[in-house]
Amino acid sequence: MASASAPTTLSLLPSSSSSTSTRTRSTPLVHLPSSGLRSAGIRRLGFSASDPIFASHVASKLHSFSGKAVRGVVSMAKKSVGDLTAADLKGKKVFVRADLNVPLDDSQNITDDTRIRAAIPTIKHLIDNGAKVILSSHLGRPKGVTPKFSLAPLVPRLSELLGIQVVKADDCIGPEVEKLVASLPEGGVLLLENVRFYKEEEKNEPEFAKKLASLADLFVNDAFGTAHRAHASTEGVTKFLKPSVAGFLLQKELDYLVGAVSTPKRPFAAIVGGSKVSSKIGVIESLLEKCDILLLGGGMIFTFYKAQGLSVGSSLVEEDKLGLATSLLEKAKAKGVSLLLPTDVVIADKFAPDANSKIVPASAIPDGWMGLDIGPDSIKTFSDALETTQTVIWNGPMGVFEFDKFAIGTEAIAKKLAELSSKKVTTIIGGGDSVAAVEKVGVAEAMSHISTGGGASLELLEGKELPGVLALDEAIPVTVGTIGMNAEERENQCKPHRAFGCLLHSSCIWLRIAGEMATKKSVGVLKEAELKGKRVFVRVDLNVPLDENLKITDDTRVRAAVPTIKYLMGHGARVILASHLGRPKGVTPKYSLKPLVPRLSELLGVEVKMANDCIGEEVEKLVAETPEGGVLLLENVRFYKEEEKNDPEFAKKLAALADVYVNDAFGTAHRAHASTEGVAKYLKPSVAGYLMQKELDYLVGAVSNPKKPFAAIVGGSKVSSKIGVIESLLSKVDVLLLGGGMIFTFYKAQGYSVGSSLVEEDKLGLATSLLEKAKSKGVSLLLPTDVVIANKFAADADSKVVPASAIPDGWMGLDIGPDSIKTFSEALETTHTIIWNGPMGVFEFDKFAVGTEAIAKKLAVLSDKGVTTIIGGGDSVAAVEKVGLADKMSHISTGGGASLELLEGKTLPGVLALDEA
Repeated sequence: MASASAPTTLSLLPSSSSSTSTRTRSTPLVHLPSSGLRSAGIRRLGFSASDPIFASHVASKLHSFSGKAVRGVVSMAKKSVGDLTAADLKGKKVFVRADLNVPLDDSQNITDDTRIRAAIPTIKHLIDNGAKVILSSHLGRPKGVTPKFSLAPLVPRLSELLGIQVVKADDCIGPEVEKLVASLPEGGVLLLENVRFYKEEEKNEPEFAKKLASLADLFVNDAFGTAHRAHASTEGVTKFLKPSVAGFLLQKELDYLVGAVSTPKRPFAAIVGGSKVSSKIGVIESLLEKCDILLLGGGMIFTFYKAQGLSVGSSLVEEDKLGLATSLLEKAKAKGVSLLLPTDVVIADKFAPDANSKIVPASAIPDGWMGLDIGPDSIKTFSDALETTQTVIWNGPMGVFEFDKFAIGTEAIAKKLAELSSKKVTTIIGGGDSVAAVEKVGVAEAMSHISTGGGASLELLEGKELPGVLALDEAIPVTVGTIGMNAEERENQCKPHRAFGCLLHSSCIWLRIAGEMATKKSVGVLKEAELKGKRVFVRVDLNVPLDENLKITDDTRVRAAVPTIKYLMGHGARVILASHLGRPKGVTPKYSLKPLVPRLSELLGVEVKMANDCIGEEVEKLVAETPEGGVLLLENVRFYKEEEKNDPEFAKKLAALADVYVNDAFGTAHRAHASTEGVAKYLKPSVAGYLMQKELDYLVGAVSNPKKPFAAIVGGSKVSSKIGVIESLLSKVDVLLLGGGMIFTFYKAQGYSVGSSLVEEDKLGLATSLLEKAKSKGVSLLLPTDVVIANKFAADADSKVVPASAIPDGWMGLDIGPDSIKTFSEALETTHTIIWNGPMGVFEFDKFAVGTEAIAKKLAVLSDKGVTTIIGGGDSVAAVEKVGLADKMSHISTGGGASLELLEGKTLPGVLALDEA
């Protein structure tokens, strides 16, 4: 790695920061105009990213209220095919614009079916809902009718993937096509011929668009790769077809390329490569407004080097862009972005795969030699810089990756991003050559998202609007007046929204939660100037299990607290940690936090000091002695009864120790205690820690506006403990799977004999009403069809599998059966978001853990396929940990009661008390 003085190592941060430091700054989310709202309404809405498109969606809502665009978010919140109900689709002719522009060899065989496979989820969704699908696409750039550009070769692969025979038309308009459309059955698919066989397609000729539109009742655009073109089949048809909505692929692209970039999880890094600065000006300038770290590679770097007065040999340089390069460097510095250029490069004596090559410092490229890749020191520096990130977007290779000798830098970045993906970092490959690079290395499947659009991706990253997206219907505005109404009032008020599939129609309860809870200021927005030398009171949840020797048996919660603490230490804060442990009655030695000090010190890499109390003069002295970057752990706050009583004087004494408050204890956020809610009244800023923010991202964000289809799995022993969860989720999900002991109350409510299985007799009416509510809302509610029964409640009980309707007297159900496992697994196969709360059986007994373990394994498989899998706290967490699949899930909640209350639609005092973003 080059020395700090090397002119080509640019870390444009204040001088007190190291070259690989990151800075995190406040990014405007969505600001709600104050006029026209009730006093009890929401002032600001937004998400920090896990459900990123929600922020964009809400931006369009706010735009509809005020007539003004909202800063910080590209307003492309469009109605999605997932919002259309079976009633909207059954028997309807649906014109689907897909991007089937796949490569064919000389024999007209498909050489890469990626785009076909990407189109399948939307088509299958329409088929399953009884639509008549009319599929449209282009292929290549034909000049009139050109046989080699016919879509006919795609029919066999499409039919295979869809599991039905796809019919092919010989044209895309005209009487013969109309006859084929008329004969199309529900659930059938007709593929039209290449729309670009007509020159009117690219000219967006209204009469041609009208002829296409006349074939159908509604329009779905799933062709992101052409969304930046205003063509007849992508933009023109929307003038004649309503509704006009986004397909799942298009929605996913917007989720990542708008959502995750508009409101990223921070630190946010962008990697931009490619040969010329000129082709990436817009991308670089746009990303400088958003990112914390910007890594530059590829041929463009030599223009930056020359702009700094360095010799670049015969490397590619855009002489007319030297001033631009200088201005971009200055802009990065002004915005506090850490912009890193390679410090060493691989140079060659000619532009060829067999060229002679060597590694030299970036400042020492000899005449006659040209740079074709980044060097090993730069690879290490870039990798180190990426290590701390939470979101990374990559557009453009690091070198001439087509030549193996000069592909090492690009391949190293691809492998680093794959490694980060496995650590739950959001990794986005922003189209073009970067996609080819990750595919070449074989790590494409590891990335969070790979964009299917080259030019469309680039334009979106530049902040441009896409005609093919803008033409689609806006997501239906929510009536803000519903906020604060009771359930019945909201239910009646929202009926019109429900008819149109409003993204936020769920009695507006999740909009309320989003406004009240998901818009909290996060620790990541605090800059070094706000933290350096400041005393920061951090409420963490270190309530870990200890054995008889007071040794930690599970350090999950300790590890979960580390990112926030390290961030504060890294910015020069003096960290004061507070937590509870157990439920002590006064000072109880076995509940002291002292046993946690060694593990905390080990994880943080500093010696953590321990106070013998949490308030008082001795504690104040220790706080005064804590250096910048130091950590002091206070004694158990529950040694004082005033903690759980939220006594104002006790809260004031805790707050007196610090200048800033950070709440990272999601597990206690549903309790209004002195250290979780009371201190926020006396300390400003009061912000959420990274763990708290992540929990809200998933449990509010992903549930508020999930990628559809959305499934919930609810288990556990009693209906009564999950009433709120089930009722709340019935307003959101497409599929609801029930398991655990609660199912026997549902069975008995339907008149089945349940033997001696657990039944809540006083909840039979409730079970019936929940079944009816699911039916009325069009939710597919699945109960197990077979169960594993036992002759006693014991690990060694005799057991057998029987139909759910044939449980004999004296036997009790303790698990779901194999047929139910298969049915549940198949129901989950088509989903894009899954939340699981509660086991399927008595998983503590191995004999009756099969159902729970099978569901855990299925979710792990789906996670690998990119499905968002959320384990909503409690026994579900223990179940996935028992099976050893916890690391596979998208998110595992650390809060039992807090998770449950949030899923029920309740607000959490510990979150409400924090500052608004």
